[in-house]
Amino acid sequence: MKLLFITLFYFLYPGADHFKLQNGDLIFQESCNSTIGNAIKNVTSGAENYHFTHVGMIYIKENDSIFVIEATHPRVKITPLSEYLYPADEKKCYPKSVVGRLKTEYQHCIPKALEEALTLVGKEYDYSYDLKNNKYYCSELIYLILLKANNGIPVFPLNEMTFKSKRTKEFLPEWVDYFKKQGIAIPEGEPGINPGAMSKANVIEIVHYY
Repeated sequence: MKLLFITLFYFLYPGADHFKLQNGDLIFQESCNSTIGNAIKNVTSGAENYHFTHVGMIYIKENDSIFVIEATHPRVKITPLSEYLYPADEKKCYPKSVVGRLKTEYQHCIPKALEEALTLVGKEYDYSYDLKNNKYYCSELIYLILLKANNGIPVFPLNEMTFKSKRTKEFLPEWVDYFKKQGIAIPEGEPGINPGAMSKANVIEIVHYY
């Protein structure tokens, strides 16, 4: 119903919003309440006080159909934009979506990054947040495809991952349970990147809000 309303609004008032997505735009999302979503929010922060839990890259096909390439459960996939913005399984509370655009000096990376992303469709989701296991979590996918497109020079900086409460400095119970189920040690201090940190990097500009 929300998507129908938005479509009708812009059909009746075509001048209401002139924003156009471009290939390579990043759509950051702040999810509604969920166990892991809340755990991510509690250990990260994003641009403009958002607490982003997910990110994907815009892919526009030759017929102008707009999709998002994303690493999500259970694997990397290509998702129609409307489905990405308004997931059918989250009708009670759609995620907040914000568009970030690479600055001019990095725009040359986008075609190669998208080519690389398309080769990774179907790869498994990286539940262990490991940069070297040929599996991918959302921001890891974006980081690695841009790294390859930029001839091995990082576009986004990595940071040391933490799974500890900002307030108590202790591991959050949600993360303890999560990694226990994965059967691995909590990768505290290991290199990684999260959507929030990516949204604050000085290589992008926030250009639109859904």
